[in-house]
Amino acid sequence: MTDLNTQPPLGDDSLPTKTTRVTVEGTIATVSAISAIIVAAASMFTAVQALDVSRTAAKQKIFETQLSTCLQFSELTARASSDGEKAASLSEGPIDDAAREEINARLEAGDAISTSIYQQYLQMTMVFPEAISDAAYAASEKRIELYNKQVEVLNTGVVTAQDVASLTRLAGEETDLLNTASGACRDEVGATAGID
Repeated sequence: MTDLNTQPPLGDDSLPTKTTRVTVEGTIATVSAISAIIVAAASMFTAVQALDVSRTAAKQKIFETQLSTCLQFSELTARASSDGEKAASLSEGPIDDAAREEINARLEAGDAISTSIYQQYLQMTMVFPEAISDAAYAASEKRIELYNKQVEVLNTGVVTAQDVASLTRLAGEETDLLNTASGACRDEVGATAGID
């Protein structure tokens, strides 16, 4: 029976076949390892470059979202201000059917604007500093006060001088808050864009 563990005899000029094979394999393994290190280094360099590109792309995307949000909020500010002026333009006296219909139409329009302001506020919380989104939220709360005052007037069935004064005050306060938020929004976008 042949002993599988027996090594072939070594001569003076010969090396064991197994040793020669290990040396070749070791060289191949070393070259492979060096290649792997080079590939890994290249991959890391590419990954760093990709990360830089990703960061730049992310910053660009955030800026575009800020700009879009700011433009939408400016347009919404104009709509809300116009609606507030209409709400404050009620005539004193009893509310007839025509006036009731007009107030209901304004309430419906005001409700849509209120929803839009709140949606804009939520979007601002994701892309702007807290101070800007807080100003938008304050405008949203003032819009609710204006809406509720109109409902109160409608339910009493008569418009008093005090009602007109309250509606005018609330509409003005809302416009001021909207303008504050809109201005802060524009300033932030301008600063990001490098515009003084």
